Amino acid sequence: MTNRKLLLLASATAAALCAAAAHADAPDAATQVEELIVTAQKREQKTLEVPIAITAYGSDSLDKLGIQEFEELSLYVPGFEVQNQSPNNPGFVMRGITSDSGEATNEPRVSVFQDGVSISKSRGSYIELFDLQRVEIAKGPQSTLYGRGALIGAVNLVQAKANPAGWDAKSKVEVGNYGYAMFETMLNMPVSDTFAVRVSGRLKKRDGFVDNLLGGEDFNSTDTAAGRIALRWQPTDALKADLIFNYEKDRPSGTSFKSLTYLPADPTTGKVIGDLGRNSGAALSASDGFEGGKPLGLNRSVRGLTALVDYKISDSLSLSSISAYRRFDSLEVFDPDGFSLPLMVFAEDAHGRQASQEVRLNYDAGGKLTAFGGVSYFWEDGYQRVPLQFNEKIYALVAGGLLPKPAGLPLPVVTAVAPAALKPVHRETYANYGETKSYDAFADATYKVTDKLELTAGVRYTYDDKTSGYQAYLVNGGSVLAGSTATLARGLFLQPTANGAIQSKGITDSGLTYRLVGRYMLNDQTSLYASYARGRRPKVLAVGAPTTPGGAVRFTELPAEKVDSFEIGAKSDLFERRLSLEGSVYHYSYENFQTSVLNSAGQIVSANAGEASATGFEGQATARPTQNLEVFATYGHNHARFGNGLFKGNSFRLSPDDSVSFGLKASFDVLGGTLAFTPTYTWQSKVFFDSNNDLPKFQSADKIQDEVQGAYGLLNFKVGYTPANGPWAVEAFVTNALNEKYIKDAGNTGDAFGIATFIAGEPRYYGMSFSLKY
Repeated sequence: MTNRKLLLLASATAAALCAAAAHADAPDAATQVEELIVTAQKREQKTLEVPIAITAYGSDSLDKLGIQEFEELSLYVPGFEVQNQSPNNPGFVMRGITSDSGEATNEPRVSVFQDGVSISKSRGSYIELFDLQRVEIAKGPQSTLYGRGALIGAVNLVQAKANPAGWDAKSKVEVGNYGYAMFETMLNMPVSDTFAVRVSGRLKKRDGFVDNLLGGEDFNSTDTAAGRIALRWQPTDALKADLIFNYEKDRPSGTSFKSLTYLPADPTTGKVIGDLGRNSGAALSASDGFEGGKPLGLNRSVRGLTALVDYKISDSLSLSSISAYRRFDSLEVFDPDGFSLPLMVFAEDAHGRQASQEVRLNYDAGGKLTAFGGVSYFWEDGYQRVPLQFNEKIYALVAGGLLPKPAGLPLPVVTAVAPAALKPVHRETYANYGETKSYDAFADATYKVTDKLELTAGVRYTYDDKTSGYQAYLVNGGSVLAGSTATLARGLFLQPTANGAIQSKGITDSGLTYRLVGRYMLNDQTSLYASYARGRRPKVLAVGAPTTPGGAVRFTELPAEKVDSFEIGAKSDLFERRLSLEGSVYHYSYENFQTSVLNSAGQIVSANAGEASATGFEGQATARPTQNLEVFATYGHNHARFGNGLFKGNSFRLSPDDSVSFGLKASFDVLGGTLAFTPTYTWQSKVFFDSNNDLPKFQSADKIQDEVQGAYGLLNFKVGYTPANGPWAVEAFVTNALNEKYIKDAGNTGDAFGIATFIAGEPRYYGMSFSLKY
């Protein structure tokens, strides 16, 4: 964090503090700050009462911070990171553990939920955050509370529900640089005293911020349409039912995989048209005819239907039901070599369907014991098809070291293999398939031993029945480079299955997860807790291409991944909640840590990296000295390292050792209304993008350790005006105000061929918004 950045933020902070203090009302000791209620433990509680490291934001806080996406949310949550290459390829990181695989056979580690429904499969998990009641992020193993995939944490989006009590409506329009335009709206309509409909949606577009040097749409754009219809029926005080339909469509331009090996050049003339900067323009294109002529970019749709029913059986018993169906369909075409020659172009065609049912019985008689128990069923079926296209002539140049660096063009003559024997278009495809049927039984109970001490125990049993499948086929014959003959067609990077057919294999798996927690109230304002929890990721039946054409698929059973976590923490709400403090220290150890590696065919496959461990601290503080001023800060430290095996001593990927956020929300009365000012600053230390930490000893072709992002920070500002008696508000905003240059990923598919690529982070964005409440 440079002195210049600190000085700018300190000056802005001091100015806002002085202005707020000058216009603030005197603190009223009798006025308490409203507290956010959470349901992390399946019942309504104050955050002070929850013995979990939890960060929660209500809708007002999300709006004030300008949070519209997971990537923005993670900046203000210690221990939580989100990488967004594209909406189709995000990485969710909790306490150093990443969940981002798109393979249909894999299991997530970090669960993402909408109202208790898992949306954790990575190709369908990154969604717009709009019209929410709150967001809860619970860190540490949460399998007993959340179930599948909550190995090291869970994120739960609690959506705003329809309300029969009254009409409500609001809209917002935003415009900004890079052609940015966003419109969102919400309308809550009571139909009767017992039934209501709520409709909300968001349209958002922004031009790409990485120049397309070959012309056409710039890279890394935004093009999203998301909508929701929510129905509520509440015929009696004892019965409440919600039906929610969600839909999202994403059509952004291609991701800017930028090569730092070859200069961007005109593929026809050889003229250099760009530089080797990580954040500068890229020269990428899709090859003619690939996937029916699809351009670079993503076409993704996500839809889901959820039914929530709560029935109060008696004063102490209630029954909860969560039913859901969800599916996603996506096709993303990308140029993974990162330079202008058509060495290769890939696509990912991913589809997933899931259905789930949970029934839970809750007990709370207002006495010493509070408990719940239930059963659930989860079904998932999906596949990931990956078409590959190569120009064999250019591949021969790259593989033989004959392509000049960094001039790029003109091309030398290929001497190793006769050019006439090589195909300008070589196509092959592989696909993986996965089907899971899972059955859970769970129970959790809290007992108040005394007025100050309570003990909690929870357990979940899971049984899985899984089938994994794989197929590979050559679209237009074998490759001379791969040694094919007239009788034996060989692939260039993967070998086909017999007759291109799917080969499948099944496994079953079962296991227990549990938690033990003690919480002690020092007084009404301070709570201490200690916990031990076991998290478990089920067995994975990984799949790989045959070693010879027509051979058997390589099925590898990876053992269940287990984590044992120990944590102690403290929470305080002081001075009538004008000062809130929370901190926790944790240590966890892993067995059979599963990571993703690139094999010799350029495929990302799962592998067992052995043991791993992490020790860390997370803290957050919020001060509200007056009604006009709120100051907040978060800090996370996570020393996560591999303990043995392939990557012994390496840092976890996408996991900074340190991350910080701080800012304030200040308001004061001017011009017959309220002027609000919200500056924030977020900072993180160095991150690696692969478990191999880009060390030369792990790579045959790449001998330079440059796939790393050094420490950097982002400064954001928001200034808004709301008239005292008007239903409207206007606001100006800027993100990454200092135009910090950073990357959000490096290595990628090209790294398998010794030509690592880099994906730029967002530049300075600014704009204005106008909102209206009806």
